[in-house]
Amino acid sequence: MRTRVITREEAERRGATNAGEALDGELGVQVNPSAYGSLGNPSAIQIQGFDLDRVLVLEDGERVIGDAGGAIDLSSLPLSDVSRIELVTGPTSSLYGASAIGGVVNVLSAPPAHPGFSGRGRLEGRSRAGLLVQGGGAYRGGAAWASADASIQREDGLSLIEGNPATALPERAQHLVGLRAGADLGRGIDVRLRARWIHDEQDGLEQLERPGLRPYLFDLPEVTDRITLHLTETLDLGSGSNLRLAAGRQWAFRTSGRDLRGSPLAEERERSGTLQSYEAIATIAQGQLTWVAGARAEVESLTQELKTTAVSTSGTSQNSLDEVPDTELGSASLYGQLAWKLTDRLTLMPGVRGEHWPRYGGVIAPRLALAYRPAPSLTLRISGGRGFRAPSAKELGFSFDHSSLGYILKGNPLLAPETSWGVNGDVTWSPREGLTLRGGAFSNWVDDLIDINPRPIRSSADAQPDADAQPDVDTYTYMNIARARTAGIELSATFQATAWLRAEAGYAYLWTRNDTEDQPLSGRPPHTAQAGLRAELPLRLELVARLRTVTSAFIAESPRAPGFTTLDARLARPLWPSSQAYVGVRNLLGAQKDPDRLGDHRPLEGRTVYLGVVAELPWEDS
Repeated sequence: MRTRVITREEAERRGATNAGEALDGELGVQVNPSAYGSLGNPSAIQIQGFDLDRVLVLEDGERVIGDAGGAIDLSSLPLSDVSRIELVTGPTSSLYGASAIGGVVNVLSAPPAHPGFSGRGRLEGRSRAGLLVQGGGAYRGGAAWASADASIQREDGLSLIEGNPATALPERAQHLVGLRAGADLGRGIDVRLRARWIHDEQDGLEQLERPGLRPYLFDLPEVTDRITLHLTETLDLGSGSNLRLAAGRQWAFRTSGRDLRGSPLAEERERSGTLQSYEAIATIAQGQLTWVAGARAEVESLTQELKTTAVSTSGTSQNSLDEVPDTELGSASLYGQLAWKLTDRLTLMPGVRGEHWPRYGGVIAPRLALAYRPAPSLTLRISGGRGFRAPSAKELGFSFDHSSLGYILKGNPLLAPETSWGVNGDVTWSPREGLTLRGGAFSNWVDDLIDINPRPIRSSADAQPDADAQPDVDTYTYMNIARARTAGIELSATFQATAWLRAEAGYAYLWTRNDTEDQPLSGRPPHTAQAGLRAELPLRLELVARLRTVTSAFIAESPRAPGFTTLDARLARPLWPSSQAYVGVRNLLGAQKDPDRLGDHRPLEGRTVYLGVVAELPWEDS
């Protein structure tokens, strides 16, 4: 199992301000807000043809909640207190549990790198009236450390239709305050605490047109608060062995409205979710054997209330409805893995996880991996395992009303869990110093894949619609597709030509199949090619450029989504030790979504120019 790592420094070279932008451009990965307009355009990730809940998103090893209809919005995870992002592809449920069918994204923080006092600040402006201010300070002593981080980020809304004020991306403002601390309590006991609050405000605008009537404008305010507490204690047992205990608590509160301008007609949804978890992991090193055993228990709850203000001849009236009654999902699991170094060149890694849900029963997820290094320059890896995912609380009871676009999406309490089998293999070869070649392939078989049923359960064209049905609105729900498959290959090369020039190139092919409908899975581009360049130029300038081409993709019941090419470039120069000024552009070629074209997955933002400065303390040469 190969883990790809994107450091914060590398992410910022890509012009990234959040986890979504940092992962955008990774080979075999799609991070595309245009693909999720029905969910509010979150920056959700797609790996090996799997998206939404099938990629597990973690922060410091803890699952993230507070998603939008099943999609974790990676753009809501800023890089303020991030040290690196780890990306693992393929089914890894035996290690990480449910939802890790396509892969795992782990956003990690780290203790302060410098002893004593240190700090970091970043100021950036963007062409879409955007501003980013980040700041943090830390102290590391002999037995304890602490750090505090804060950030403010805002961007204007974006309208894609001339003469139509409706926003494809809402006006957005985000505030973050974070605190991390750790202490060595003696006798090999290390304790760490992480607390963070993210406040996100969005103001969108929707326009609804009816024949013969003036356009109706709807304000779409949304406020989200995410609070995270995470406590870990690590006991050093000696000889490379340790015991790690963790407890976490998350709260996610979201209030979203849809208010008709010039009228008291309005609706407001209040959604709240919590996640409480406990985990214990023991690592035992015994010569050529390293054992890992763990236990985890978690409880997630979700509730959603709809409040409406209606207008009639007798005046205004207010109503309240529990769209999603208090829904609680719990699970408990035991897991283990053995790293057995059979020889200096061959390592065998079997693992298994057993997980139990009161609602669905139990599942066993085995996994077997093999790593072989026949020569210092050559590494071969192969792994296979089972993945699984229980339906989320959103899929069981979630209601997403997008009547202005002609549909409503409702949850389905009869959904069954998804299960999968997957095989991954890759080869890494370094034939000479500075040159690394990689090739990989994967194949996945999924049963009971959960997706939106393309056939509405209630149609606006029904001869005798239900009494509560809305005109011109179709109602859809989730379903279990009997079987689906994904497969693909990835090829890449990295070449450090000189001390001042580094180049990389890659190609990924993806094949998918919905065996129930006998067609590809929707919105998965089959071909992706990319190239990158990093050069140190005269006058201490650093140039980073990345080119990416994505081909057209199949879209159910519509023309194919068009392909597109993006080019990102950034030029930076040190101002003084441990500081840097930079200017860059994302999507220089200006590829942008056509809102009148159904299924268009091109970028929403179009061309974005930015400039900024970043500085660190102490002022030392990097």
